[in-house]
Amino acid sequence: MSNTDAGYTPSSGPEPIPGQSTPQRAPFPVSRLLFSILFAFIGWFAFNAAIVVSVVHWVLIAINREPHPEFRQFVRAIVQYVGQTLGYVAWMHDDKPFPFGPLPKGDA
Repeated sequence: MSNTDAGYTPSSGPEPIPGQSTPQRAPFPVSRLLFSILFAFIGWFAFNAAIVVSVVHWVLIAINREPHPEFRQFVRAIVQYVGQTLGYVAWMHDDKPFPFGPLPKGDA
């Protein structure tokens, strides 16, 4: 024996007020999700490259006793790129990173 109420009808939320239209939800941003997955993957590789390049930078500093200005600019560009990819994935901005947007120059 089932214990169901004959007057029960499932509802998808509160009843709309007569005279008002139901609010429409924006569609799910599938393309943004796919780009975010792509840039998360690229950003992961860029982060690992930044770690390796930073270690090389420390080795150069140990040899020369001062940071090389052009290599320092290169390291800064990689770090800025990692920041751009993370910002896009985390919805901090809508600007797509490289290769769909500009490559960071590493300027301070």
